[in-house]
Amino acid sequence: MATWTFIPLDYVRQEGSDVFVTSTSPFSVESLGKTSPAENSERQAYFEGLLRSIAWHLGSEHVPVFLNFNGENRRMDKGCVGHAVAAGVLQPPRNGPDGYVASVTLVTKSGSVSEAGASDVSRFKQSYRAYVLSKFKDFELTVQEGNDKEYYFKGRDFPPHMRLKHSFTSSAVTLVCEGPWKSIARTALTNNIPGSLSIDVHKGTLHLSTKVSPIDFRKPVEDQTGIIDEVMEAARRLLPYAIAVQEAARIDQSSRSSPRLED
Repeated sequence: MATWTFIPLDYVRQEGSDVFVTSTSPFSVESLGKTSPAENSERQAYFEGLLRSIAWHLGSEHVPVFLNFNGENRRMDKGCVGHAVAAGVLQPPRNGPDGYVASVTLVTKSGSVSEAGASDVSRFKQSYRAYVLSKFKDFELTVQEGNDKEYYFKGRDFPPHMRLKHSFTSSAVTLVCEGPWKSIARTALTNNIPGSLSIDVHKGTLHLSTKVSPIDFRKPVEDQTGIIDEVMEAARRLLPYAIAVQEAARIDQSSRSSPRLED
């Protein structure tokens, strides 16, 4: 039986066939069959960009075949895997102990897309990062060159598993509380937010979001700096809630560790 690995990303379906399918059936190396680069280069580029984005989120060049995208189970399309191997993007996979491919390995580490081969969204992200870092010193932005239409970043003092996200497609800025922060955030924030914010609870994360003006990654960053300024100001308004969650965790930990007096 397949083991599904959680990833804090929504699967965004592109026009045409999926690059991650809803099938639960595993596949073996022998069944891949594809030995040449893909004819549909746009679909394949989306698949390979998504692989790099997932690898960045997982902190590893090894990407599981079976992924849970914020509660939605999807298996890597084996045709895309075969084309990526033929193109030299993935190392030739191996069957795991159960007789099927459980993960694939990028030939180069996540984030190593060259400028010449970068997509529109990848190039936009590079300019986006440069602009934010030049003006907003209270945020940290790593290099993210994948084709997913969102940018993850952090406040300077954020702990692990707590991040901010600007979604280009949903025009929202989100405080993402992953893993151990999810249940704490649910208790600390649910009854303590204004109407301008919304809470969405996923399998492994809690999202506290606020809407912002739409941004177009196909247009130059320099033409949209006002929108990016608005986005960063919205992110700043979410910082007190990140602090509130951390403070709630400290209070909870303190109450658990304090000795109790017997009657």
